[in-house]
Amino acid sequence: MKTIVALLCSGMAVIAASPAFAQGTDAAMPATAAAAFSGAHIEATFGWDHLANKSIKDIDPTAHVTGTADGVTFGGALGYDVALTDKVTLGGELGLYGASTKWNNTANLVAGTFNTATVKPGRDIFAGAKLGYALSTQTQIFGKAGYTNTHFGIYGTDGSAVLYNGVNASGFRLGAGVEQKLTKATYAKLAYDYSHYGSGQFNYGGSSPDASTFDLHNDRHQLLASVGVRF
Repeated sequence: MKTIVALLCSGMAVIAASPAFAQGTDAAMPATAAAAFSGAHIEATFGWDHLANKSIKDIDPTAHVTGTADGVTFGGALGYDVALTDKVTLGGELGLYGASTKWNNTANLVAGTFNTATVKPGRDIFAGAKLGYALSTQTQIFGKAGYTNTHFGIYGTDGSAVLYNGVNASGFRLGAGVEQKLTKATYAKLAYDYSHYGSGQFNYGGSSPDASTFDLHNDRHQLLASVGVRF
């Protein structure tokens, strides 16, 4: 976690200090700093995805299978922001993302019992609110909070047979970052997002044993870079 915060702070400092990013003031200046960050926007996002997984086998509540995995997240979002004061904006955002992240269980498999073998997050939907504070007409810091729903692909095995099931897990997402104007219409962002997913139960069907019912819990940490256009 300290590494994530350090990387985010370093990125913010680089963007804010860069003379190239400090340019971009057009002839028509916004009436207030917040006005420069209001209106509709669309953006593309790419970044680092860290999944912390815990699977609980219902047949034995004490048998916890845990693991972590790293990958790449990618996608985009659209939203709309309004200026509440000279410096404060409030908006809504809707995003759709994917990821390359996949956790393979290699250390916790128990011979002769049914185990979670692989967990892979799929499409990720986010809907939430964003509160911004403009430091100038070029730079704003922001925080966001909202709902996330991710489809997880789950593979289970008893050492020979491998079964697959998918489950949609819902949770909340919190994030914070900095947005920097590149031109009047374009911007770049650096952000850190934390997501926590509630219980996502899944059960392998067919002739799989009773122990093939699990209760999945996940946390995600993401360090994100975005570029976008504000209309």
